Amino acid sequence: MFLAPLVLAALPQLYSSFPEQDALSYIVDLDFDFDAQYVEASVEMRFQLLSPADRIVLHSIEDEKWEVQFQDSSGLSLETERRQGLLQVLLGKEFAKGAVVELHAKLAGTPPDGLYFEEGRHGDPVFFTDHFSSRARGWLPCEDHPSDRAKFSIRIQAPEGWEVIASGLDEDENGTWETQTDLPTYMLAFAAAPWGRIPEKGDDRFIPHFIYKKDKPRARLGLKHHAQWMSVMEGTFGPYEWEKYCVVQVPTRWGGMENAGNTWIMERLFDGRDRGVGTLAHEFVHMWFGNAVGYGEWHEAWLSEGFASYFGPWLHAQSGGAPLQRAMEGSRRRWLGSRCSETRPIRWEEFEAPDDFFGSSAPNTYQKGAWVLHMLRGEIGDEAFFEGIRKYYEETTPGIATTDQFAEVMEKSSGKELKWFFEQWLDRPGCPQLDIRWNADSVVVKQLQEDIFRFRLPLQWTNGEGEREKKFFEVSQREHVFQLKGEISAPTIDPDVELLFR
Repeated sequence: MFLAPLVLAALPQLYSSFPEQDALSYIVDLDFDFDAQYVEASVEMRFQLLSPADRIVLHSIEDEKWEVQFQDSSGLSLETERRQGLLQVLLGKEFAKGAVVELHAKLAGTPPDGLYFEEGRHGDPVFFTDHFSSRARGWLPCEDHPSDRAKFSIRIQAPEGWEVIASGLDEDENGTWETQTDLPTYMLAFAAAPWGRIPEKGDDRFIPHFIYKKDKPRARLGLKHHAQWMSVMEGTFGPYEWEKYCVVQVPTRWGGMENAGNTWIMERLFDGRDRGVGTLAHEFVHMWFGNAVGYGEWHEAWLSEGFASYFGPWLHAQSGGAPLQRAMEGSRRRWLGSRCSETRPIRWEEFEAPDDFFGSSAPNTYQKGAWVLHMLRGEIGDEAFFEGIRKYYEETTPGIATTDQFAEVMEKSSGKELKWFFEQWLDRPGCPQLDIRWNADSVVVKQLQEDIFRFRLPLQWTNGEGEREKKFFEVSQREHVFQLKGEISAPTIDPDVELLFR
């Protein structure tokens, strides 16, 4: 069947993917003038067509200070059309399904977004990308969506005395960084600044961290756990996927950003009492979950942030951080106090922009996402839980996954049907709101929220012999009466922080 070429009226939404094409690679050659805040770059792009087409569609922000021109592989200038943040490169003829199209882009000026000239907190110049969640399009015409992964090659010319860091490896030390594993555009990162360097021992894949020179003394106090974490993560879940690892201090808008192999960290990270170790653990977990195993749709972002928000504290606890139980208690408290906790599900498809999942809906994406894993672990037990997640990582690395894939793996690992579990915790707002009444020989449990939840309720009490007893009760109705034996005193609900409830 013949498919008509893409036309303006059929353009997808601003934050959608482009299923008619697949970006294969981007080769970037870039020079900049920090004082003039001027960038000049050439980009070689390759796309494979997944249906017949006479154009390539890209995300791209239009700005009068940023010039974008395209040529084909022979050097012939190509016309472009713009509409609502999307750019169409007209190829001049129709190409068949399966064809590989090569484009050459010339970029020049001051980028409107995604690539920044800023002064660090000590006054040093910093030139850096900050693409998450959908800002690569601010300077690079591209498929700016998590479902599209491509290879990148980047060459950056920086002033003498500056350091350069980018995704991939500069194996020949000639200033060209190349990725070995495909990345989505939000994970592509490069930066240049007059940093100091801090080595961290324990693994040959570590390269010295890029830290502001004045912050090196306090940074050393936090940058000392990655070798232990690497051993724990690889031993528990599977091999590290990326070419290297380091952290880079930049004026990022985020507390940390898990660019694959080179995490961006906020400027003040090392000022805190724990020298940023909790954040460093969170971002390191992302190298496995969110990066090696990514997600293809924005409403599935919990597969990244929920995992890092659970296994980050789990990992931190193994290197002297707070016990996981205390971290989950704080996570529950924060989520219960959020506005989105009662109004939106985790997998919320009515967002206006991807940043909503990391802003107004962040408590769902992060804290509730972590609680989904915590309760799943309680539902199926430690052995099935860790075996299942290791299998999930093994089967989907590198690439993108869906909640359905994750649920299927966990069902196989546990031997339990879990569709109900994921649907109620991911696709329904809120949590159980409980009224619990203790009687002399029973406990009455009522669910007060509109939709009934199914869950394991952990209760603890002191019996007539003065011994503490704990038991899980299966709750699945509006009201339950559970009979208890003997006298009851000092009753406690959820003593070990295992249930998300009000």
